[in-house]
Formats: sequence, structure tokens, C-alpha cells
Amino acid sequence: MELNHPERLEPHILLGIANERLRLSCKNLQQLSDDLDVPVKQLERLMKQIHYHYQIKNNQFTHD
Repeated sequence: MELNHPERLEPHILLGIANERLRLSCKNLQQLSDDLDVPVKQLERLMKQIHYHYQIKNNQFTHD
């Protein structure tokens, strides 16, 4: 799937894409950031809007 502007997606859609990529191909948040071409801080801010945060231990975004 080609994502030209993932930061413009509805946050819940981005959450699904992010967690899938973290599960299948990205070993950490920085790698996901590089893969999506969205800065880490921006990803974290978008996920915070829907009350999710990155959990290093599980390598996924989880609900607060």
C-alpha cells in the first residue's frame, strides 16, 4: 500500500497501519517513522489525540 501522506489519515486508521507495520516489518518507532516518512514526534502527537502511546516493550501503540 502506498501512503503519500499518512499524517493526514484519520488517527484510528493510522493506528492500524502503524501497529501492523510495527508487528510485521519495523523493529522500533524510529524505523516506523522512517518507513512512513513521518517524524517520531508527529506520530506520537497523532496517537496521543486518540489516547494511545508507543510501548517499547511490546513494540506497538497501546491505549492509555
